[in-house]
Amino acid sequence: MNNTSKNRRAFSRRLMLQGMGASAAALWMGNLFGGVARAQTFDVDTSPLLIVCSFDGGWDQLLCLDPRDNTAFTSGKILPSYDLVAGDSTVNQALIDTQGTGLVKPSGSNITFGPAIGRLADKYADVGVVRGINMGTLTHEVGRRYNLTGKFPRGLSASGSSLGTWHAHSTGDLTALPNLVVGGEAYNEGLSNFATALQIRQSFDLLTVLSAIGEPLTEATSSAVSEYLWSNSCSDIMYDGNEAVTTFLDSHTKSLSLASGDLAQHFMFTANPPPAIQALYEAFDIDPSRLAQELEGGKGQAAIAAQALTNGLSQAVKISLGSGSIDHHDDDYQTDHAPALATGFNALSDLIDFLKTALDGNGKPYWDRTTVLVTSDFARTPTLNSRGGRDHHLSSCCLVAGAGIQGNTVVGGTDDIDMTYQGVDMSTGQVDPNGVTLRPPDVHATVLKAMGLSYDHIENQDPVLISALLK
Repeated sequence: MNNTSKNRRAFSRRLMLQGMGASAAALWMGNLFGGVARAQTFDVDTSPLLIVCSFDGGWDQLLCLDPRDNTAFTSGKILPSYDLVAGDSTVNQALIDTQGTGLVKPSGSNITFGPAIGRLADKYADVGVVRGINMGTLTHEVGRRYNLTGKFPRGLSASGSSLGTWHAHSTGDLTALPNLVVGGEAYNEGLSNFATALQIRQSFDLLTVLSAIGEPLTEATSSAVSEYLWSNSCSDIMYDGNEAVTTFLDSHTKSLSLASGDLAQHFMFTANPPPAIQALYEAFDIDPSRLAQELEGGKGQAAIAAQALTNGLSQAVKISLGSGSIDHHDDDYQTDHAPALATGFNALSDLIDFLKTALDGNGKPYWDRTTVLVTSDFARTPTLNSRGGRDHHLSSCCLVAGAGIQGNTVVGGTDDIDMTYQGVDMSTGQVDPNGVTLRPPDVHATVLKAMGLSYDHIENQDPVLISALLK
């Protein structure tokens, strides 16, 4: 390896490690000790991109992806009761526009949405809806981790790796943080160390990782350190049979990039931001006067995903679109549930718009190679409980969108008795009593197939491709 010290950016050890923060430093050390090298078949401008979104706590599918006519279902075991949540402006307007049914179906759409879907309904051509997914659990931790990995958990413990981890492992070590998780969990079971997620709560945590801290070494000291690190030695050659030295040098280069401060500019979310961030606020309808609240919710997390993907920081991002947990068993369901859903779906709509206008290094919209999966722990019961809320329901739904996905498509369904999942013909997407019962592994396999990636890691779950969703 040639000595390139004169072209290396000046750095300090304190800058490199302290500026990275604990999580990023752990990632770097993980790459040093036990990183798995992989052949990279993609580059930063060709790799498929992944966004995984969750509504933590269990959504009311009647309000979003599996609705019923509010004027027809007024008794029995299915009660939309949209009038009870009409204090939310989005739901109220939907009821006015649909003569009280709450069934939102834009002209040209094959998908009927619920009244809390917000602006996302206008993206019907980009999305597919999967209904009647058997979650196999009513426990939050199990449902959440089942959706994350595509494998049913071992007790409460996750089984396997998160979808974003598998994606990063499969596409390669292409970006500073290949797998970024905002406000959620992530798992790596035996995959490349570089694919391990950096887990943060919000944008301020990214600044801790990405901002330069302290003064750099003098030019002479920096040059001497660089010359030592990037010069060949007999031991380098001897111990690089398993690419340990190569892995170290690659990790070290990435550490310098993370700690340089160059990437932090994309996450300077302040009340008086630079013009580029102000434009981002406008794209995601972020109110600078309520910045702390906005950044913790779906808007802020969607904005982080947009910046991470379009500025070459990450190739897989997991975000939470709900503002905190939406596990509303009590009468807070009537005031809080619909606004949380509407805000999250609006943020997703804005994220899609952003990615459609932002161009990559090939001059093509990022959206052209981005695939999205949106899930929740499970659904909520189609009837209200005695406290005015809704409890946990086994049969759920999800939304997929973007590259490789056949938009304007509905797959599966629930019955009109008590919203029980039904069999599905995977080739047509139609309900079929003799068909397949949908599960999270089927969704994972389909999403990975849409991105052109392998789903070998979940073969032991016997996944069935939802071919009706694939282009």
